Amino acid sequence: MTVPASTLVALLAISVFAGGAGALAGIGGGAIIVPVLVLGYGFSFQTAVATSLAAVIANSAMGASTYLRQGLTHLRLSFRLEIATTIGGITGGLASSLIPRPILEGVFAVVQFFAAWLSRRKTAGSAVIPDDRGSTFPPDTLTTMGLRACETDRGISGLVTDEHDGTTKHWTARKLWLGSGVSVFAGFMSGLLGVGGGFLKIPAMNIGMGIPLRVATASSQFMIGITAVSGFLVYFAKGDVLLFVVAPIVLGVTLGSRAGVILAGKVSISVIRWVYVSTIVASGAAFALSALGVTSLGGP
Repeated sequence: MTVPASTLVALLAISVFAGGAGALAGIGGGAIIVPVLVLGYGFSFQTAVATSLAAVIANSAMGASTYLRQGLTHLRLSFRLEIATTIGGITGGLASSLIPRPILEGVFAVVQFFAAWLSRRKTAGSAVIPDDRGSTFPPDTLTTMGLRACETDRGISGLVTDEHDGTTKHWTARKLWLGSGVSVFAGFMSGLLGVGGGFLKIPAMNIGMGIPLRVATASSQFMIGITAVSGFLVYFAKGDVLLFVVAPIVLGVTLGSRAGVILAGKVSISVIRWVYVSTIVASGAAFALSALGVTSLGGP
């Protein structure tokens, strides 16, 4: 298969945007790349998923490294949930050839719209839900950014600065069973549809588990790359990877991801939420159209 140079340039530009949105909202960029490749350029669904997973890996690598330096990623939480997510990712990759594509796209469109609605609810990102100690600390407790994961030695917990009053509060994750259950499903959807899974994990961690939004976003960015590797290897083994398509998309996502992470430290939670909602609504609409029979608007 040959792809015109103009198509590769267009994919590079689209991937820059996808990478920026993915890093900013912790969703990996796959919610944009898969619909573009399938609906916009007529690539097979499996090739689109494999390419998207490669982009998710690049996106996560760039975003996660910066979040780690900023101290926003909670490693104990990430590794705890990633075990379940990886199992789901491998299962999703293996199941991709067994389930009819229209059914998958229709179900995923519903999931995307549900995640958008869920994210409109009040989150625990600004008004931190403290643990039963209700501890508060002076604003200078955290020495670098205004918000850090600052892991403590009491289970899955940390310190976070309240954006409203500047005090530093202690938070403790609750309902770990909920996070693990959602992580399995998010991993399955990642391996099946080529998305990062953050569209499910961020609301689950933030609303369901009481984890501050920025910590949830940073931790999600760290986890989605590991999940994408497991799914990508399955597709690579099946011969669905087209390197000449992967290359410009990975390059674009890498550039966009770096820009997105820089912006993430300078924008408000409301902006992050807006980017997140807009992206997954557009993705859900694209999948819904595909499920109804609109499979391509163009071709390679």
